[in-house]
Amino acid sequence: MRLSLGGCKLAALKSPQFFLSYAGEDAFEATLLKEAIESLLQDTGVRVWAFGRDQAGDQRSVGKSLKERVRESAVVILLLSRFTLEAGANQWMELAYADAFDIPTFILLHHLTFDELKRAEPGAPSLVLEGQCTVASEWHSLETGLRECCLKKMSEHRSSKGRRQETSRKGPAR
Repeated sequence: MRLSLGGCKLAALKSPQFFLSYAGEDAFEATLLKEAIESLLQDTGVRVWAFGRDQAGDQRSVGKSLKERVRESAVVILLLSRFTLEAGANQWMELAYADAFDIPTFILLHHLTFDELKRAEPGAPSLVLEGQCTVASEWHSLETGLRECCLKKMSEHRSSKGRRQETSRKGPAR
C-alpha cells in the first residue's frame, strides 16, 4: 500500500532521514536495526544514517557533520547500552543536538533495563531519564511514531520547497 500526502505519493517527495546514534561496540546491532527500519518503512523511502557506514573519512569535520546530520533528520534513534553509559560522550552530544533542534527522539534500551539505567554511574543525561524508553527488542512498536515523523518531515519539505519556488517566481525583493 502506498501512502499519500495531499494527493502526492510519498516517493515523489524528498525521502526523510533518520539519525541512528549508538556506541561503536553496538555497531552490529545498529546495522541490523538500520536495515530493519529501512525495510519496514520502505514505502516512505526513509534512509537511516549511521556513523560507521555514512560518515565521510575526513575526521576533522566529524563534529560539524554529526550536528548537520542530526539537524537534517526527521528522527533521532538512540540505541542505548552499557557501552553507551561507559563512554557515551558522542551519543550524549547527538542527543543534545536533537533536543536543541527539536527533533523527535526514540530511545531503545539494548541489554539494559530502565532501572539499571537509573542506577548507572556516572549516569545518563536527564533527557534520557525523563524520556520514554523502549526495550530494543520491541523496536517494531515504534512504527506508528516513526511513520508519523516521516510524514511530518516530508510535509515540511514540501511546504518549504513551495515557498522557495514562489519566492523565485516573484523575483528579488526591492
